[in-house]
Amino acid sequence: MPSPRHAKDGLFLAYRSNRTLTEQTVQKQHNDRVRDRLLRAASERFNRRGYAATTVREIVETAGVTKPVLYYYFGSKEGLYLALLEEAHQAFQSRVEAARKSSGTTRQKILKLAEELFQLFQMNLEVVRLVLAVSYGPPQGAPPFPFDAFHQTLQGTLERLVQEGIRSGEFRSGKPSAMATALHGALGACMESALMHGEAGWNARRIREVLNLVFDGIARSGGHSRESKA
Repeated sequence: MPSPRHAKDGLFLAYRSNRTLTEQTVQKQHNDRVRDRLLRAASERFNRRGYAATTVREIVETAGVTKPVLYYYFGSKEGLYLALLEEAHQAFQSRVEAARKSSGTTRQKILKLAEELFQLFQMNLEVVRLVLAVSYGPPQGAPPFPFDAFHQTLQGTLERLVQEGIRSGEFRSGKPSAMATALHGALGACMESALMHGEAGWNARRIREVLNLVFDGIARSGGHSRESKA
């Protein structure tokens, strides 16, 4: 049986250990908040002024920190920019993969994928605008980033899901890449409309309606396309 002194020492060590863990948790939460503020500030400034015109001073003033803090977390403006895009792509991949592995029919999985991506889109409008501006706009002196990874991730996942639907008999036979492109295009058009005209009226239900048109086809049963008549 431990002596009272040993028991007291044990309680002290347990207290000190718990206090250390608590301090580490608080510090990590603080670090995460500071890092997130810098990422949000960078996204805002890059969108407003472009990558090249945005200075480190503007970013840290917007985030409410000092330059050494930015350098501590990201090393440079370039590092901050790349971290912003890399985290956006990781979040994108995570949503896509979760939807692909979800339960249900292939159609339900694709609709789930669309809902997840639209939610992510709504939460990160400034990052979406930045990606589009740098991808399709004039060079801004920004470090290179493989923006095509977003397209390849979604297109590849849609093709695999379409193949799954064909194998199960849920979808008719056809070229998976073409079917996936039709779904990809419909989803992209919904996102673009929401971005250009505001989010009013755009929600998961409306996107499901658009995608269900692609699933069901817009020709009436027994109808013939112009191409099939040729």
